[in-house]
Amino acid sequence: MKKFLPVFIFLFISTTLFGQTNVMPQYRSIEIDGYAARVNERVITDGEVNEALAPIMPELYRTYQGAALQEELKKAFVKVRDELVERALIMEAFSAKGIQIPDQYVNDEIKRVISERFKGDEALFEQVLTAQKKTRSEFKDIIHDKIAVDMMMSEEVYRRARVTPEQVRETYEADKESYAIPEQVKYSVIVLNKGATSEDQVVKHDEAKSIRARLIEGADFNETAKAVSEGSRAAEGGAFAWMQPQNVRPELQETLKTLPAGEISEIIATDTELYLVKVEARRLAGYKSFDEVRQSIKAELNAKERDRLKARWITRLKENNYVVIYD
Repeated sequence: MKKFLPVFIFLFISTTLFGQTNVMPQYRSIEIDGYAARVNERVITDGEVNEALAPIMPELYRTYQGAALQEELKKAFVKVRDELVERALIMEAFSAKGIQIPDQYVNDEIKRVISERFKGDEALFEQVLTAQKKTRSEFKDIIHDKIAVDMMMSEEVYRRARVTPEQVRETYEADKESYAIPEQVKYSVIVLNKGATSEDQVVKHDEAKSIRARLIEGADFNETAKAVSEGSRAAEGGAFAWMQPQNVRPELQETLKTLPAGEISEIIATDTELYLVKVEARRLAGYKSFDEVRQSIKAELNAKERDRLKARWITRLKENNYVVIYD
């Protein structure tokens, strides 16, 4: 069975080498209990997988417990292990091409990491390397491999991914319902408490009639609401943001569906309150235009195409290399 690092270890780790860091993480020794995978002569250990898992472990422990936690830990381990296998395969392909990355490229990237992640603090950077038992030379190798993987991904995946305007349009037409815009209304209300006794209810109803008459004569609805409304939004002039009629309280739905914009409703009685409603504006149901969603569709199709190309490439690499997974 695979061993996972205890949570307390990860709670001390504030970042990976590529993450934001403001403090020096504390180091605890990690027992390596075996092999996770092998790609040709490259062995991926359980310890390497656990180290790569470090950034997500606190969230897993906060979110899950018991058997559910153990299941999520296993899933995360497999996912990260497979990612490391893919990375090793890509490095095999990189080496086979005989590409050389100039040291200056690697050193410039290290300078960028120190500047952005460590705020230019070389001493803190060295402390983090020491805490993680990595030498600067080993870190340089990590950066070298990262650049190499990025280069290969660019060549084999990103540059090959193509999405035509016709594909974007076809996706929009085929999935148009997902771009539907429901009917919406923007409205304001004046609310009066109905009253506890029949006498109070008569008084309140007469007050509502008087307020409505003033509104019909041209009084400003929102200013009137601030002055007389007893509802929770009185301070905002009774105004609500854009809403779908079906999402408001049932007694108001029919009025919000049918009342023309700019008009004042009749008095609407609920069990405990009296309402006056004004529809400020109305948006009819429809669809987002193609121009509104074209870029998002293109980005989504690009992402899917990149995933497809990468999966096909990784499959080829697995067929052409010796890969073993140790469960």
